[in-house]
Amino acid sequence: MTNFLLLITTLTCILLTGCRTESEVVQELTESRINARASSVDIITRSVQNNGVTGEIVFTGNDILWFNETTKEIRFKDNSLYKSAAFSYPSIEFYIDDEYLFSSMTYVNSLSSQTFNRLVFYYDILGNKYYLADGYPEVSVLLDPQEAQVLRDENMQKISSEWNKFIIQLKTEGRYKTN
Repeated sequence: MTNFLLLITTLTCILLTGCRTESEVVQELTESRINARASSVDIITRSVQNNGVTGEIVFTGNDILWFNETTKEIRFKDNSLYKSAAFSYPSIEFYIDDEYLFSSMTYVNSLSSQTFNRLVFYYDILGNKYYLADGYPEVSVLLDPQEAQVLRDENMQKISSEWNKFIIQLKTEGRYKTN
């Protein structure tokens, strides 16, 4: 009986402490200067430089647990919060304080049948994961993957200095992850 009670107590303790991996434990981070705002302007028709900070804040850097530049995954402290807010606008504008950096197309999820060859804020429905990717879908599934990758590289080159500012800020705030 004592062994059974000990086993039940041990299992209860394990269940109550949770099963989170180290990478998903919310760390105490400094106040973030990054913010992402919803935009009702399609980024295909807008100018590269934004003239003023507008739009509802979709998320801030404080909501970001980490960003992995290799996989392009952006992990939030709570991945379920951003589905409805982020995908009700055609684009999201990224800022450091009030300095506009770049925009991404939104409303791209794993059920989308369109091809995008520019920065997208992508949601993987099955994995409950978000990505800040250079396009959608992965180039490996496209008819002409080389042509698509060239176009994606050109589009990322246009925002490379702003993208670098974004990455540097993530690193400064401890929100950057390497494999």
